[in-house]
Amino acid sequence: MTELKINHNDLKNSSLPTWLGLVIGSWVGLAWGSLISSPIGIGFGVAAGSAFGGFLAVPLWGTVWGLVGLGRQRENAVRQHGIKLLTENDPLAQRVYTLAAQLGLKTRPWVGVMPHNNAYAIGANADNALVVIGQPLLDSLSEAEVTAIIGHELGHVANNDMRRMGLARSFQNSLVWYLGFSETVQRWGRWLLTWASELWVLRLSRSREYWADAVGAALTSKEHMIAALEKLHNGPELGEFEREHARLMFRGVASGSVLSTHPTLGERRAALQAETYLRRVPLLRTHQVPILPPAATPPKAEDIAYLKQ
Repeated sequence: MTELKINHNDLKNSSLPTWLGLVIGSWVGLAWGSLISSPIGIGFGVAAGSAFGGFLAVPLWGTVWGLVGLGRQRENAVRQHGIKLLTENDPLAQRVYTLAAQLGLKTRPWVGVMPHNNAYAIGANADNALVVIGQPLLDSLSEAEVTAIIGHELGHVANNDMRRMGLARSFQNSLVWYLGFSETVQRWGRWLLTWASELWVLRLSRSREYWADAVGAALTSKEHMIAALEKLHNGPELGEFEREHARLMFRGVASGSVLSTHPTLGERRAALQAETYLRRVPLLRTHQVPILPPAATPPKAEDIAYLKQ
């Protein structure tokens, strides 16, 4: 028998095209923002000069602070979201490690459990990623559905989605800061000065969800991925944590609209059933290995992300 293994080397997971697009987009935003935010009476030359000064500053700030912020995500999440980090011998952690290996990841991520009805992955790259699963999901989903959810989150890791989205937000904030908007009006400043890039970032986020679904389905099946999404969608009423982070969640506000970070359940189900993205996931066929590796074979320290530092 054989199992499917994703060919990590053929995944289109480079964040360089996204970064280059952000640099160009920041330049366009600077030119536009300098003009519309200049006081009446200041001429085009002054506005253009202001924009020119930001051609280097904004991409530099966006890149540096974006990477710094991504590097701090794990510690902030553990502190703020009630996450319990699992040891490497925990069965759930072992399952994550095995799926990470099927994805061709070279290091094993941190694994945590939180009390909230959601799951996510964060980190600048695969070497410092954290995969978090909500205990309500572990209690309500079947083993195969939990595996599909884990595969989805690892799909974000393998595709460098956290870095793409982190840099996108950092570039936008850097542009707003450069043009003199305070932190309290950053959100509205982004819409005023970078409305086109705001819509592009949201569209990028929705597309990355489709790809993560495809990875989860490739590691299990499209039926299991659909079933997991349906149970998550039809879960209990949003709690305080879910409402606070609703903008970034599957069941968040404006789900499926151009203002949403996630497609609707119907859109995701249709994409999985039609294999729109699934058939484009590069696969290898390898000898079958058990989903849960034997507990008697502990992972090597150098393979575990949090023991490498």
